[in-house]
Amino acid sequence: MSLRLKLIVAFLLTSLITVAVMGGVAYERLERRFGEIVEAGSARNFRGDVAAYWLTYGSWEAGVKLEPFTQFVGRRRAFLAARGAETDTGDADQAQPLPPMRPGEFGSRPARPPYPMGTGSEGGNFRPLFRFTLYDPEGIVLNPRQLDEFGMRRQVTADERAQGVPIRVKGDIVAYALPQGTANYSTTDLAYLAAMQNALIWGSGAAALMAILLGLLAGRHVNRTLSPFTQAIAGMHGGVLRQQVPVRSRDEIGLLAEAFNRMSDELARSHEALRDKNREINAHAEKLYEVSIRDGLTGLFNRRHFDEIAAGLVRDAEARGAPLVLALADIDFFKRINDACSHATGDAVLRQIALLLTQTLRAGDAVGRYGGEEFVLALPNTDFDAAIALCEQVRQGVAAYPWAEIDPRLSVTLCIGIAAHAPGQTAEETLKAADRHLYRAKAEGRNRVCG
Repeated sequence: MSLRLKLIVAFLLTSLITVAVMGGVAYERLERRFGEIVEAGSARNFRGDVAAYWLTYGSWEAGVKLEPFTQFVGRRRAFLAARGAETDTGDADQAQPLPPMRPGEFGSRPARPPYPMGTGSEGGNFRPLFRFTLYDPEGIVLNPRQLDEFGMRRQVTADERAQGVPIRVKGDIVAYALPQGTANYSTTDLAYLAAMQNALIWGSGAAALMAILLGLLAGRHVNRTLSPFTQAIAGMHGGVLRQQVPVRSRDEIGLLAEAFNRMSDELARSHEALRDKNREINAHAEKLYEVSIRDGLTGLFNRRHFDEIAAGLVRDAEARGAPLVLALADIDFFKRINDACSHATGDAVLRQIALLLTQTLRAGDAVGRYGGEEFVLALPNTDFDAAIALCEQVRQGVAAYPWAEIDPRLSVTLCIGIAAHAPGQTAEETLKAADRHLYRAKAEGRNRVCG
């Protein structure tokens, strides 16, 4: 999952959870407050009804003999409606009596439940919003149906007495009212609650949609902010270490961009310095290696390295069954050259012969200085006759060279002894055979090839 998608999901989940919690808490508080308001209004109406009932008949006991309280409440509702008010002010001290029922009128009106749903009636019928327990100052319940197990009016408990609300008539407390149960909402009240719930749902939905849009915008912004970093890191992974990302702000992202640019520059400079140092080290290593395998005067392979080459050529020749010839060459009367012309002239002769050998031999051949005025040759993939011809070409080239250009007294020739490698022989054994042929060439008069 991409970072952009993760951010969008995180914003969405956070916002949805927040909206759900806020909506749930808001609806719970709203419903509770609505219930408290309805309960307070119902209790106020109940106290006014009880006070008016008391004033009309002088006492509760006298009233229940002439007119049931529920019927009185229905009659009082009709009286208040006729005056243009569904309820009184709720002040029990200001409650007004109604004309009392005359004997014979009892039951002429249908009994109605005492408290309308909400603030009005539905289809002319009333049903209780809350039920109340009514008890006198001594704690004796006055409701006719609330009796104890012996059929006597029960007495309220201490907790109920502590929660009761006093009802005053002309300044005196005549009874206490205690609400029971939960509100029995009307269709209108339920419609109000449904409308509030619907508003909260639509508000939550709008907030969730806004969260999605903000998540998309935030994800796009983050993706736009981090995309240069991703491209720069990909470029560094591809080998281009010097990368720069735009600094668009001075916040943490901007500081990160500046730090990344500095790091990229430092890393690129360090890499370039390290690369240059590696090149220098490699060049020195190559020089040291060349020094270790080359003769310092002639530039040819030294004896140690030539022995390694010869051993490898022997192994290869035996593995493939290919021919191999080794040869030793020696400058005739080299000591006389040093004595007559100087050692510097002798060194010049050695360098020139090395050059002639290198120019005459083939690319796959190897030549080295074996010591003093002696040179060694390795001729792989060459049979004996071809080796004789190649060495004869070398001898003639040395003899024909204009040595007088170096010193007028010079005349340089070579003796060469060659030996073909025999299966099972070592390079050292083959070179010993070539050395015997070299001494034979010297004994037969020098300036010749023997094998």
